[in-house]
Amino acid sequence: MPKKVLLLGASGLLGAEIYLHLKDVFDLLPTIHKSTTDKKIVSLDITKIDQFENVIASYNPDVVINCAAFTNVDQAEVSKEEAHDVNVKGVENIIRSITKETKIIHISSDYVFDGEKGNYKEEDPTFPINYYGKTKLEAENILIGSNKESLIFRLNVLYTKNLLKANFFSWVYNSLKKNTKIKVVVDQISNPVYIPDFIKILIDAILLNHSGIYHFGSSDSLSRYDFALKISECFSFNSNLVIPIKSKNLNQLARRPVNSYLNCDKIKSDFNIDIFSNEYNLQRVFTNK
Repeated sequence: MPKKVLLLGASGLLGAEIYLHLKDVFDLLPTIHKSTTDKKIVSLDITKIDQFENVIASYNPDVVINCAAFTNVDQAEVSKEEAHDVNVKGVENIIRSITKETKIIHISSDYVFDGEKGNYKEEDPTFPINYYGKTKLEAENILIGSNKESLIFRLNVLYTKNLLKANFFSWVYNSLKKNTKIKVVVDQISNPVYIPDFIKILIDAILLNHSGIYHFGSSDSLSRYDFALKISECFSFNSNLVIPIKSKNLNQLARRPVNSYLNCDKIKSDFNIDIFSNEYNLQRVFTNK
């Protein structure tokens, strides 16, 4: 009998892809924040404990995957209460509602680090420099301290072939396809996540019952500007449309880590997987490989 998996945030970029690929592998119940007429999907506000308890009581999942999050980094500086309610209170509600047999798989962020050194390992000290990062770290700490069985994945700059969901890749691809100039920062460095590869890891994590904290991303780190150039080269767009800019010139409300590159040695070893380069991943985007 397949494991019962409750997926929170099934309408987001990552959640939608997880729903698509896991629905035929597990007994999967997806939830979204908005109301829906789709009988296969449940409407759930994770900040409302009564709603959560009702869903848990009726479904009794073996695993809860938490993709629900307030992800607008700049808006989090303004709407701190809302960001905290979703990113922190939502996790508290999961912990309060589930049984001791239920496992929590939580999606976190590279923004729990300050970005001063890069190549961060799972055990490195955390020091977020914006409010979004602070809420993600607080959620991690609450989960770890809850004594619930849990698995935390820290990810960054997620992308897939879905060009309708807002993300860095779709913005660059759609802009360059229209021959629209874009300004891209040269001083924000990370190792982007190709979602199909992460989903394979997620399935293994559920089947093999992995726990702890893991980093995942590409084998190489690069700036947003260099990533945009690789997208341009891979899909034969005009690279002259990509204009380099410093972060300070964007007037963003929230500070961004300069180098939040995540070291993936632990996940490579424990899951016995290969980690691929951004160039190779981009070549696979529309080939389903």
